[in-house]
Amino acid sequence: MFRSPARSSLLLTTPVLALLLSACQPGTDAAAPPASAASALAATAASTAAAADAPLMQGVFFWGPQVETFSPCNTNQTFWLDGEPEQLAPLEDMAIDKADKANEAYQPIYAEIRAVSAGQATDGYAVEYDGVLSLQQVVTLSPEVPSSCKLIEPPPPPSGLAASAED
Repeated sequence: MFRSPARSSLLLTTPVLALLLSACQPGTDAAAPPASAASALAATAASTAAAADAPLMQGVFFWGPQVETFSPCNTNQTFWLDGEPEQLAPLEDMAIDKADKANEAYQPIYAEIRAVSAGQATDGYAVEYDGVLSLQQVVTLSPEVPSSCKLIEPPPPPSGLAASAED
């Protein structure tokens, strides 16, 4: 309904396709990848190394209109979750599927992620939360939140949404 699952696979395959196409061109050295593919591969390796250094966090992801949050298990904290579209796509896609089945937004998704603090937001919907987490890697996802992962206080929707619902 909201997103096409093919978009994330297209983003991941673009460097590989560039490498394969360059090998088919006459007069090119198939052993040397094009600069764009080499930089994409180097960036992927760097992001993988950064993800390994980020702490593993277990919690609940919520997605809906103007909401993209992560609440660590057994806390009363809620963080805005920021990241590259291809990193966020599996979380959003699962949340959208669950919301479609429930016919209601803001369905909880259990996630184990690697993320680092990006500080406090200074503008937008993210300012209403305890801070911003920069997503490095999605490790595990499940539409079912295990009983060992409690939210002390479920996150409220952004104040703009609560005000419009009262009208």
